[in-house]
Amino acid sequence: MQLLGRYPYPLFLLLTCWHGMLFGATLSGVVQEASEALSDVEVMLVSAESGVVLHRAYTDKTGEFSFTVDTGSYNIGAFKHEYANSWRKNIVVKESNVSVQIELVPEAFTDEPSSDDCE
Repeated sequence: MQLLGRYPYPLFLLLTCWHGMLFGATLSGVVQEASEALSDVEVMLVSAESGVVLHRAYTDKTGEFSFTVDTGSYNIGAFKHEYANSWRKNIVVKESNVSVQIELVPEAFTDEPSSDDCE
């Protein structure tokens, strides 16, 4: 116990680095329309190198989402009914946490045709 009392800061740094290597970094963010948070947005995490979908999640009531990731490069897609899809590409995660902001625009204000139109 005396060892912990004499060297708490180096021990804390060692445990923090070990925890980061063991559990990875956090890639998180918020999805908004203008400055208003959007809940229940599907967020897809894709490997930028392979194009493989790694995880899917939904934003909470504050528009936030979070993924635990390894170091690498990622693409994040955000999808919600009546909004144009939005992608953030080539987000590089090294050894620290990364946070991104994604803006969704209502389909009525885009030039893209709605995928829900009946023909």
